[in-house]
Amino acid sequence: MERVKFVRHNGVTLLKVDLSHPTSIDESLAAIKQAKAIIGTHPPKSLLILTDVTGTTFNAKAVEEMKHYSAFNTPYVRASAVVGISRLASIIYDAVVKVIGRSVMSFDTEVEASDWLAKQ
Repeated sequence: MERVKFVRHNGVTLLKVDLSHPTSIDESLAAIKQAKAIIGTHPPKSLLILTDVTGTTFNAKAVEEMKHYSAFNTPYVRASAVVGISRLASIIYDAVVKVIGRSVMSFDTEVEASDWLAKQ
């Protein structure tokens, strides 16, 4: 399964980072590493990023990596949206947003998130 890819929505290119339903924490960490490699090749403030965390599991290492990943990609992001935040994940989401100091919009569905990103 390709976890990081560019997709088109309403004529706009989005970078989709799919962290949903991983088979392991290592699979999520590998996807984050792949995303960083792609994001780092783009100009500042050029990317619209959609992240799906539906059914994602976390441990301390994964939370720390999400913080580093989010801080790393901040210079490259024009707008960012996330879907699939569970109650537990919302605590992690709040911590990550606080650390990076930028807004990451949360949506219930991928379509809602994609529609919003396409307008940014």
